[in-house]
Amino acid sequence: MFKQGLLALVVAGSLSSQAFAETHPTADFKVATKTSEALQQLIPAQAKLEILESNAKWSEGPLVLKDNSVIWSDIVNNRVLQWSEKEGTTTWLYPAQFHNGHAMDNKGHILAASHGKRAIERQETDGSWRVLVDLYEDKKLNSPNDLIVDKEGEIWFTDPTFGILKKEEGYGGNPVAGGEFSYRYNPETQKIVRLNTPEVKTPNGIALSPDQKTLYIADSQLGHNPNDNSLRHHLVAYDIDNNKNLSNGRDLANITTGVPDGIAVDEKGNIWVTGGEYIHIFAPDGKEIGSIKLPTTVANIIFNQLPNGKNVAYITGSNTLYRLEVAVQGIK
Repeated sequence: MFKQGLLALVVAGSLSSQAFAETHPTADFKVATKTSEALQQLIPAQAKLEILESNAKWSEGPLVLKDNSVIWSDIVNNRVLQWSEKEGTTTWLYPAQFHNGHAMDNKGHILAASHGKRAIERQETDGSWRVLVDLYEDKKLNSPNDLIVDKEGEIWFTDPTFGILKKEEGYGGNPVAGGEFSYRYNPETQKIVRLNTPEVKTPNGIALSPDQKTLYIADSQLGHNPNDNSLRHHLVAYDIDNNKNLSNGRDLANITTGVPDGIAVDEKGNIWVTGGEYIHIFAPDGKEIGSIKLPTTVANIIFNQLPNGKNVAYITGSNTLYRLEVAVQGIK
């Protein structure tokens, strides 16, 4: 378990979505045990946790847009929601082809991991969605889950079977890819590469280090049967060489508070990983910095700097979109 540097968050009350534009329910951190100095440098002692929305069904895949609003997937309701300080919550896309993760490419286009299309999609300038990749060789992908874009514009994504095996998260279907894998796709050359990650059985969250020399993947095999603790529930790291080949696969951490899901990396290279109701924070070498506990199961995290200069993390999970004050920024 994660004991050192544990912070418990208690949220007082909730508001209807109509009231979110005016005020947000907030709560102070309640310190459960002595916090580490390293954790205090990441999350201010007076940090607030805000509930921005609590009427989703299952929240995933947050992405901050250029106008500083945030979109996120309400997968089971097959929609993408949008929240802004001015408008509160609105529906951004419906039907949404059961989008899960979102990212922005280097040209400002929004990318989505689509359970429904079993594909990586890109929103074009006219607002339409174009399938970029839905096959590996001649086999249909499973249900792309999470994705990131590197500095050359290549898309790294995970492809577990959750989105076709869980009837409420897609249109269903038969896995034909021969397993659960991660991939790298180049939109310019249209070349897809299956990553060599034998240590990972069920890839879920995916992230790069600030120098893009390390790849992180959350292994969520436990999600297929939470009662079988022999299934993997780890944060795994790989070295990336100049040709983007992977080596030195290693377990950085065993996540013991549920199924590991989303990953976010801050500007200092610290890795934030969700698991159950917790966010666990690790240094690049895998040393535990601390953990925070939220009121609900959490899935994904994305960092943002507000126009007033305040650093925050948007957190999705269960029926909720949270915003948490932090002392660091995400990777530029």
